[in-house]
Amino acid sequence: MNSQTPQQGTVLVERLAHDGRGVARVAGKTLFIDGALPGEEVRYRISKRRARYDEALTLEILHPSPQRVAPPCPHYGRCGGCNLQHLAPVAQLEVRQQHLGDALERIAGLRPRRWLDPVASEPWEYRARARLAIECGERGSAPTLGLRREGSRRVEALHSCPVLVAAASALLAPLAQLLGELEQPGWLQEAWLASGEPGLALALGCTRATAHPNDLQRLHAFCAAHSVQLQIGIVNDGRIRWPERLEALGYHTGCADIRLQFQPWQFTQANRTVNRALIALVGDLLQPQPADLLLDLFCGIGNFALPLAGRVAQVTGIEGDAASIECARHNAQLNGIANAEFLRADLAHDPGASAWARRRYQLIVLDPPRAGAAALVPTLLRLRPRRLCYISCDAATLARDARNLCADSKLELLAAGVLDMFPQTSHFESIALFG
Repeated sequence: MNSQTPQQGTVLVERLAHDGRGVARVAGKTLFIDGALPGEEVRYRISKRRARYDEALTLEILHPSPQRVAPPCPHYGRCGGCNLQHLAPVAQLEVRQQHLGDALERIAGLRPRRWLDPVASEPWEYRARARLAIECGERGSAPTLGLRREGSRRVEALHSCPVLVAAASALLAPLAQLLGELEQPGWLQEAWLASGEPGLALALGCTRATAHPNDLQRLHAFCAAHSVQLQIGIVNDGRIRWPERLEALGYHTGCADIRLQFQPWQFTQANRTVNRALIALVGDLLQPQPADLLLDLFCGIGNFALPLAGRVAQVTGIEGDAASIECARHNAQLNGIANAEFLRADLAHDPGASAWARRRYQLIVLDPPRAGAAALVPTLLRLRPRRLCYISCDAATLARDARNLCADSKLELLAAGVLDMFPQTSHFESIALFG
């Protein structure tokens, strides 16, 4: 029987977990240590005991790693946004590649035929959008604008953010000041800041349809003074209804002069530089031919389908979110693309006999949410595309789906690589090519 991990102690950190915490072994039990890096000797204090592992805080770093750097953000350690600012960017990339390789081998028993070079960007001022919380305290106190603290519902007030694009970061302090000047700020619940190419937009989620007239006047005047588009939505039963649509917000795909419009609250890739490189990489990996039919699953607003449409005969995009489908169709029209269709379907379930799932596609690209695409594997195998490109935001679910795609040599994992979409955090995206 293992003895209990001491409440405090000193230990050598072995590796980094997928969530950015250091991993060590004490008295035969795994210990996850916040803020510790591989190779460091640290003094720790247990924060939570669990049946199979314990969690701890770093009290002192006795022998720091040569990869340790000083975090530049004054909110680091409290804000729930970043958790790897203390690790050098080059080392962050190495950790991501290791985690992807480990997941593929451990879960799927697979190694790609070749490893792709990592797709990376500048480590700072890369994030083009942010969803911010607004916390209204006691009556008479100013609201707090920022991100939730790690493991808490409380909001860490942000007056700047080094990973946000400069224009969005510069808006945080004056926006926080404005919220403090409103007469009835309690009607505001959350905010989305989104940077376009060009332009900046602010979307506010509100708990009721009417606000104090002076507050609305202040908001509109603020946005006009800062050249920011304003959008106000109403929260109802946990969902937000957006009465108005913004037309000018968009980003360049880097492919065939195609620019995609979007709404501030819609999902788009947060890192524009990596996204442009990713679109080009997907095109290179798929090797499209003029007669090919391309299926884009979880297509969103057309991020892959529309830039690739000019290289194939027909593109079919499938997405569960109605607003995204509407936006994708709008983007096809704006860019004069006539060979792309976008259909709504629930991709959390096997599409079965759906008409779009019975066609013969030579190429498939999918970019599922964190849960992966387990329900689609039978359909993907039945379609037997010449090439299938899978973009993932969770290495574990990618590995699970890769195992099922490659079972009994149905498909082969031709290539895989890391997409450094979120520098300074433990999150990353991956890409895998099957054929």
